[in-house]
Amino acid sequence: MAGQTRHLSLAPTSKHMCDGYVPCLLYNKSTADMERIRHALGISTANTRARSRVERNHRHSGSRDVRDVPLTADALYIGVLRPPVLKTDRGHQTCSLCFQVKAHPVASLCGHSYCYVCIRLHLETSWLCPVASCRKIIRRAPHHHYPEEEGLALDFPNRDDTSAVTYDWEGLTFPRPPLYVAPKEEEE
Repeated sequence: MAGQTRHLSLAPTSKHMCDGYVPCLLYNKSTADMERIRHALGISTANTRARSRVERNHRHSGSRDVRDVPLTADALYIGVLRPPVLKTDRGHQTCSLCFQVKAHPVASLCGHSYCYVCIRLHLETSWLCPVASCRKIIRRAPHHHYPEEEGLALDFPNRDDTSAVTYDWEGLTFPRPPLYVAPKEEEE
Protein backbone atom coordinates (compact mmCIF):
# COMPACT_ATOMS: atom_id res chain seq x y z
CA MET A 1 0.00 0.00 0.00
CA ALA A 2 2.99 2.29 0.47
CA GLY A 3 3.53 4.54 -2.52
CA GLN A 4 -0.02 4.09 -3.78
CA THR A 5 -2.37 7.03 -3.86
CA ARG A 6 -5.73 6.40 -2.21
CA HIS A 7 -8.64 8.19 -3.81
CA LEU A 8 -11.41 9.15 -1.44
CA SER A 9 -14.84 9.20 -2.99
CA LEU A 10 -17.12 11.87 -1.55
CA ALA A 11 -19.96 10.96 -3.89
CA PRO A 12 -23.34 10.24 -2.29
CA THR A 13 -24.56 6.68 -2.18
CA SER A 14 -27.43 5.70 -4.47
CA LYS A 15 -29.69 5.00 -1.48
CA HIS A 16 -30.02 8.58 -0.25
CA MET A 17 -30.30 12.00 -1.87
CA CYS A 18 -32.08 14.16 0.78
CA ASP A 19 -35.47 14.43 -0.91
CA GLY A 20 -33.82 14.13 -4.30
CA TYR A 21 -31.91 17.39 -4.62
CA VAL A 22 -29.20 17.76 -1.97
CA PRO A 23 -26.42 15.19 -2.26
CA CYS A 24 -25.18 14.05 1.14
CA LEU A 25 -21.58 13.12 1.71
CA LEU A 26 -21.82 11.23 4.98
CA TYR A 27 -25.05 9.26 4.51
CA ASN A 28 -25.02 5.47 4.42
CA LYS A 29 -21.26 5.17 4.78
CA SER A 30 -19.44 2.64 6.89
CA THR A 31 -17.69 3.84 10.03
CA ALA A 32 -14.28 3.43 8.35
CA ASP A 33 -15.41 5.49 5.32
CA MET A 34 -16.77 8.20 7.60
CA GLU A 35 -13.46 8.34 9.52
CA ARG A 36 -11.53 8.70 6.22
CA ILE A 37 -13.88 11.49 5.09
CA ARG A 38 -13.59 13.27 8.46
CA HIS A 39 -9.80 12.98 8.31
CA ALA A 40 -9.68 14.25 4.70
CA LEU A 41 -11.91 17.21 5.60
CA GLY A 42 -10.07 17.91 8.86
CA ILE A 43 -13.11 17.28 11.08
CA SER A 44 -12.51 15.75 14.49
CA THR A 45 -14.73 12.90 15.62
CA ALA A 46 -15.52 14.62 18.94
CA ASN A 47 -16.68 17.76 17.12
CA THR A 48 -18.91 15.71 14.81
CA ARG A 49 -20.54 13.79 17.66
CA ALA A 50 -21.22 16.98 19.64
CA ARG A 51 -22.69 18.68 16.58
CA SER A 52 -24.82 15.60 15.81
CA ARG A 53 -26.37 15.70 19.31
CA VAL A 54 -27.21 19.38 18.90
CA GLU A 55 -28.61 18.86 15.38
CA ARG A 56 -30.69 15.90 16.53
CA ASN A 57 -32.26 18.01 19.28
CA HIS A 58 -33.14 20.85 16.87
CA ARG A 59 -34.84 18.55 14.34
CA HIS A 60 -34.23 21.00 11.45
CA SER A 61 -37.74 22.36 11.77
CA GLY A 62 -37.05 25.82 10.37
CA SER A 63 -38.41 28.97 11.92
CA ARG A 64 -40.63 31.93 11.22
CA ASP A 65 -40.47 35.40 12.72
CA VAL A 66 -43.08 35.94 15.41
CA ARG A 67 -45.28 38.74 14.14
CA ASP A 68 -47.38 41.07 16.26
CA VAL A 69 -49.62 41.57 13.22
CA PRO A 70 -50.10 38.52 10.96
CA LEU A 71 -48.70 38.76 7.43
CA THR A 72 -51.37 39.66 4.87
CA ALA A 73 -51.52 39.69 1.09
CA ASP A 74 -51.63 43.50 1.16
CA ALA A 75 -48.18 43.57 2.78
CA LEU A 76 -46.74 41.51 -0.10
CA TYR A 77 -47.96 43.73 -2.94
CA ILE A 78 -46.17 46.87 -4.03
CA GLY A 79 -48.80 49.56 -4.54
CA VAL A 80 -52.57 49.24 -4.62
CA LEU A 81 -53.01 47.27 -7.86
CA ARG A 82 -54.02 43.59 -7.63
CA PRO A 83 -53.97 40.93 -10.36
CA PRO A 84 -57.26 40.20 -12.14
CA VAL A 85 -59.17 37.13 -10.99
CA LEU A 86 -59.25 34.59 -13.83
CA LYS A 87 -60.43 31.00 -13.91
CA THR A 88 -59.34 28.33 -16.37
CA ASP A 89 -59.89 24.63 -16.91
CA ARG A 90 -56.17 24.07 -17.55
CA GLY A 91 -54.73 22.49 -14.42
CA HIS A 92 -51.11 23.53 -15.08
CA GLN A 93 -52.14 27.21 -15.07
CA THR A 94 -54.11 26.98 -11.84
CA CYS A 95 -52.63 27.70 -8.41
CA SER A 96 -53.19 24.78 -6.05
CA LEU A 97 -53.96 27.19 -3.19
CA CYS A 98 -56.37 29.78 -4.63
CA PHE A 99 -57.61 27.70 -7.65
CA GLN A 100 -57.28 30.68 -9.99
CA VAL A 101 -54.87 31.47 -12.82
CA LYS A 102 -51.44 31.98 -11.23
CA ALA A 103 -50.40 35.55 -10.59
CA HIS A 104 -46.65 36.14 -10.21
CA PRO A 105 -45.80 32.39 -10.41
CA VAL A 106 -42.98 30.93 -8.34
CA ALA A 107 -41.77 27.32 -8.33
CA SER A 108 -40.43 25.17 -5.50
CA LEU A 109 -37.69 22.56 -5.85
CA CYS A 110 -40.27 19.76 -5.88
CA GLY A 111 -41.43 21.12 -9.25
CA HIS A 112 -44.77 22.64 -8.29
CA SER A 113 -45.66 26.26 -8.93
CA TYR A 114 -48.03 28.64 -7.20
CA CYS A 115 -48.91 32.31 -6.95
CA TYR A 116 -46.18 34.10 -4.99
CA VAL A 117 -48.65 35.58 -2.50
CA CYS A 118 -50.41 32.23 -1.94
CA ILE A 119 -47.24 30.24 -1.20
CA ARG A 120 -45.76 33.04 0.91
CA LEU A 121 -48.82 33.07 3.14
CA HIS A 122 -48.87 29.25 3.20
CA LEU A 123 -45.23 29.14 4.38
CA GLU A 124 -46.21 31.24 7.39
CA THR A 125 -48.00 28.17 8.79
CA SER A 126 -46.55 25.07 7.10
CA TRP A 127 -43.34 23.89 5.43
CA LEU A 128 -45.13 21.18 3.43
CA CYS A 129 -45.83 21.52 -0.28
CA PRO A 130 -49.58 22.23 -0.56
CA VAL A 131 -50.06 19.77 -3.44
CA ALA A 132 -51.85 16.79 -1.89
CA SER A 133 -49.91 14.17 -3.86
CA CYS A 134 -46.52 15.71 -3.00
CA ARG A 135 -46.38 16.97 0.61
CA LYS A 136 -42.56 17.30 0.54
CA ILE A 137 -40.92 19.75 2.91
CA ILE A 138 -40.06 23.02 1.16
CA ARG A 139 -36.44 23.56 2.21
CA ARG A 140 -35.58 26.57 0.02
CA ALA A 141 -37.37 29.69 -1.04
CA PRO A 142 -39.34 29.14 -4.27
CA HIS A 143 -37.85 30.94 -7.26
CA HIS A 144 -39.51 33.29 -9.75
CA HIS A 145 -40.86 31.13 -12.60
CA TYR A 146 -40.23 33.31 -15.67
CA PRO A 147 -41.13 30.70 -18.35
CA GLU A 148 -44.53 30.10 -16.77
CA GLU A 149 -45.14 33.83 -16.49
CA GLU A 150 -44.37 34.22 -20.20
CA GLY A 151 -46.68 31.28 -21.04
CA LEU A 152 -49.52 32.86 -19.07
CA ALA A 153 -48.99 36.15 -20.91
CA LEU A 154 -49.31 34.29 -24.24
CA ASP A 155 -52.38 32.29 -23.20
CA PHE A 156 -54.17 35.31 -21.69
CA PRO A 157 -53.22 38.25 -23.94
CA ASN A 158 -56.11 40.42 -22.66
CA ARG A 159 -55.08 39.99 -19.04
CA ASP A 160 -54.17 43.43 -17.79
CA ASP A 161 -51.90 42.70 -14.82
CA THR A 162 -49.80 45.66 -13.73
CA SER A 163 -49.58 44.57 -10.11
CA ALA A 164 -46.18 43.99 -8.52
CA VAL A 165 -45.07 41.90 -5.55
CA THR A 166 -42.02 41.98 -3.28
CA TYR A 167 -40.70 38.42 -3.89
CA ASP A 168 -39.39 38.70 -0.34
CA TRP A 169 -38.84 35.66 1.90
CA GLU A 170 -37.67 37.69 4.90
CA GLY A 171 -38.69 36.24 8.24
CA LEU A 172 -38.44 32.62 7.07
CA THR A 173 -35.55 30.30 7.89
CA PHE A 174 -36.20 27.20 5.84
CA PRO A 175 -35.69 23.76 7.42
CA ARG A 176 -32.45 22.00 6.61
CA PRO A 177 -32.20 18.38 5.54
CA PRO A 178 -31.56 15.96 8.42
CA LEU A 179 -27.93 15.14 9.17
CA TYR A 180 -26.60 11.65 9.49
CA VAL A 181 -26.33 10.72 13.14
CA ALA A 182 -23.82 7.94 13.64
CA PRO A 183 -24.70 5.34 16.24
CA LYS A 184 -22.76 5.93 19.43
CA GLU A 185 -19.72 3.68 19.54
CA GLU A 186 -18.99 1.73 22.69
CA GLU A 187 -15.86 3.00 24.38
CA GLU A 188 -13.76 0.52 26.30
